[in-house]
Amino acid sequence: MSFCDDCRSLDLSTRLKVTKGTVQTAQTSDEQDLRKWTLKSLRKSAETCDLCQLFLKAVHFHDRMLPETPPDNLLCRLVIKDYGDILSMQSGEIIPPEILLGYESNDVEQILRLYIYVETLNQARPLMLPCGFQMKAPDSSVNRSTVLRGRVVDSQVDNSLLLKWIKMCPEFHGSICAPARILDETDNLKMRVIDIERLCIVDLPRDAEYVALSYVWGNAQQQLLLLENLEELTQPFGIREIAGKLPKTIRDAMNLVEQLGQRFLWVDAMCIIQDDPVDLDVQIQHMNVVYGCATLTVVAASGSDSNAGLPGLNSNSRKLLAIDQEIQGVRLITSLPDFTRSLGDSVWDSRGWTMQEKVLSKHLLIFTEYQIFYHCNSATWCEDAIWESQDPYIQLSPGIDISSPDNASRALPHHSFTGLRKYSHFVTDYRSRQLSYQSDALNAFMGALTALGRELNTSFIWGLPESAFNDTLLWRSPIQKASLRREQFPSWTWLGWKDSVLPGLMRFPTVDAEHVETVGHVQWHRVTSDGSQQLIGPSPTTYFELPRFDDSMAPKVPPQNLLRFRARSAYLFVGREPKADDARESTFARYGCPNYIVGLQNEDGKVTHLSSISLHEDWRRSQPDLLEFILICERRTRNPWDKGEVVEGLDLMLFLKRGGSIFGLFGEW
Repeated sequence: MSFCDDCRSLDLSTRLKVTKGTVQTAQTSDEQDLRKWTLKSLRKSAETCDLCQLFLKAVHFHDRMLPETPPDNLLCRLVIKDYGDILSMQSGEIIPPEILLGYESNDVEQILRLYIYVETLNQARPLMLPCGFQMKAPDSSVNRSTVLRGRVVDSQVDNSLLLKWIKMCPEFHGSICAPARILDETDNLKMRVIDIERLCIVDLPRDAEYVALSYVWGNAQQQLLLLENLEELTQPFGIREIAGKLPKTIRDAMNLVEQLGQRFLWVDAMCIIQDDPVDLDVQIQHMNVVYGCATLTVVAASGSDSNAGLPGLNSNSRKLLAIDQEIQGVRLITSLPDFTRSLGDSVWDSRGWTMQEKVLSKHLLIFTEYQIFYHCNSATWCEDAIWESQDPYIQLSPGIDISSPDNASRALPHHSFTGLRKYSHFVTDYRSRQLSYQSDALNAFMGALTALGRELNTSFIWGLPESAFNDTLLWRSPIQKASLRREQFPSWTWLGWKDSVLPGLMRFPTVDAEHVETVGHVQWHRVTSDGSQQLIGPSPTTYFELPRFDDSMAPKVPPQNLLRFRARSAYLFVGREPKADDARESTFARYGCPNYIVGLQNEDGKVTHLSSISLHEDWRRSQPDLLEFILICERRTRNPWDKGEVVEGLDLMLFLKRGGSIFGLFGEW
């Protein structure tokens, strides 16, 4: 085996050797450039260097991601990254359950991977190619010497691995990952499923196990269950007659269910009567039951429509970069995109309707372009590396180089998430997703709201829980843009606004760890369709009755979209220019919504700075110096630097009047 001078100096047996140390010293980014070439020089060196040949093979495997005719000066960089960490106690004892990742007395071993970046002068940022290189596990067993190391992924999945995952989860995770029982969730829901043995639509036998499918319809021709074909498809082998018309994803899912030894499959297109409004409404209201009670949810996260199929289910159904070679004392095999990147690149995880299908499920078997993942509330396992360890002496953690702010939003909510924290997780994930029809914004989230309503013991008003109305009305989204409005929903709820292209814009301050208490100062009333008024939440000690509602106050707004209330207000000075210290990389100034000082203006013109608020520059220029704010509530929070100190502040709403209606933006003091 021959190497060029640069590759010889890499010394992979040393570079990829597992490093040891304490968490404090080892859990830092190991990302660093090992080599740089232009595409032209890489092609030249690959003529005589075996390792450069592997690198060039990886670049060419991803030709579809590169310019149609890659320029000779395309820059390629070989980078080493921390893929995962193996933590243990320095004392050699079993890791206690209360020990968190990053605990100072842990030892950590880092497992490293090699990745290739490509970049050209006209690219905004380097592109990391999906497939890289990793150390191969010495054998297929699961122990300290094999965990996080790689295993070869073939063109067709090993079903024994899938069955192993499905068996391990209930065995080791217990009730945390146990699906709910339909008999405990509902008394009268009629669920239809595809009977794989009889090839027809049947009513699900009470409390029988079944598999649910989550996929993207897209623009593919979709076979639907309709009133006109209901009788035909419920006859034994009725589906056999239309099997050729079923989208590939549904056909693959039926085959998978049979291979896994299951019998019943739930698919929305075939199990809900699509032209029956009553059936549609009932089923949409019960998506929490459909997915929450499924033994397994199969996710088609590859492709953009229902003909994408399940890559890896059949032979040669997925493209592979075949590398399995010993170089410089290291057995190198292909590494595939991790869980976060795989979902981040998928159309499935960008769609509004699929969000609740994901978070309501207990066990997800996710088929992506390159590999399959098993995901539950307690673990994420994958084909290309060994993560399914139950060794009490070690704890596995994603490496810092592949962790990102998207990790939490891509995953199921941790089993410790309850109440408003789970609500916040659901809503934040949902708002970043796309809907073909904005009018679906509530229906696509209804199953999640039903599940949350049971946990919080509350009803919802346009997506906000009545029992915590003040807390959730204080949602924050700093991009003030009229084009993001969903006009069919009220402006005061997050449902009334589409997310922008920016991730992580929305948050609920009252769900933050520092939050202690919210004391409301407003008595909110909802207006019903007939114009009557209902107090939201418990009746306050001192109640101020509102004047009777007159629909002439807001003639163009449906009454049920309105909130009525009494509040105290004050005029405050808002700066004409953005704050001087507004850091453009850490705020939304670069999107036209910088922070402005808010305060009291003294007689000498000086302003006492109370707080700041993010406003669109064009809107701010059109408004006077003094703007009116109303007092919403008092909020008490812990000082993040001194947990013993409780800080008191106020939540104010900056509002503008349009006709008789108020449209507001929250601020906090």
